[in-house]
This record gives sequence, structure tokens and C-alpha cells, in this order.
Amino acid sequence: MVFTPRLEASFDITPTQTILGGVSAAFGPNDTGKNARTQIYGADLFYKWKPANAEGGWPFVKWQSEAMFRRYEAGRGLNDSFPTAETFDDWGAYSQIVWGFHKGWAAGLRGDYIHMAPSEITDDPQRQSRYRLSTDLTWYPSEFSKLRLQYNHDWLEATDFEPGRDENSVFLMYEISLGAHGAHKY
Repeated sequence: MVFTPRLEASFDITPTQTILGGVSAAFGPNDTGKNARTQIYGADLFYKWKPANAEGGWPFVKWQSEAMFRRYEAGRGLNDSFPTAETFDDWGAYSQIVWGFHKGWAAGLRGDYIHMAPSEITDDPQRQSRYRLSTDLTWYPSEFSKLRLQYNHDWLEATDFEPGRDENSVFLMYEISLGAHGAHKY
């Protein structure tokens, strides 16, 4: 059984500005051992501005930030998938700003950081702390679809097992929403 509480509140600062804040968590067992558990805590903040004469929601500016902490207990698995028990305390945060500059078009800039606690028993190269800077351009042909071009630059920190390095990636994403969706005032 996993528990996922969430508490959020929003209010209008002015007729053209809205703010939404929240805290959330998730608690429950994981599959690495008989008594192994995972706990996740998060806090987020969202701000949106759009002029009183906005046409179809454009133009707008959105700023969003979130921070999370995870405590992951890796227990000795039934098939020895983990050779010994270990607990990882990891955390991360991001902040992004999106500017809807013309009806159907938006540009964004995002910064991320994730801190991965080093493992005492494994040389997993995926446990490298990293920074990421992303830019994107999104086109909304309708309220049910979007096409996004995104560039990411990652800086991976050195560990005892892996040297630090930079990575670049480019994504082209197409998203389609099906079915009815609820209206929201922000």
C-alpha cells in the first residue's frame, strides 16, 4: 500500500496574476527487500501572469519551481539483487520560466539539479549528481496537442568511480491529449 498525500492552495494576487503552492509526499514499500521502504517529499510553487485582454490565454508568463527529497532503503532482495542493505538520501530541484509570446507559441528556459548520494557498495555510473540547463520552443496546433523542440546540456559531477563530463541532447516531442479535460482558472 502506497500513501500519497497532497496539500495545495491557490489565490489570485491580482486579476492578472495567480499563484499556486503545494506540498506532497509518497510513502510505501519497495521491491528490494522484505522491510525496505521509500519516502518522497516535495514542495512546489507556480506563478502565472496573463494580461486582462489575453486572447485564448496568450500572451502569458509562467514560473514554476519544485524541490524533492527521497529516502530509498535498498534491502537485500530475495534473489540477491542487492548484495547488502543500503539507504540512499537523494534530493533535487528545478525552476523554469515559460513565455507564451504569440498565440500557440511558447519558449522556455529551465534549470535542474539532482544530488545523488554516493553508494558505499556499488559503482553505479547513474548515481552521479548533475546540473542541467534546458531551452525549448513549443507550438500548440490545438488545445489537445503540442509539438516541442528541446535542447538539454548536462554537467555530471565526478565520483570515485566516474569522471565528470558534459552531455548534450536534443528532443522533438509530440503530445496528444484524448478525452475531456477540466477547466482551470490559472
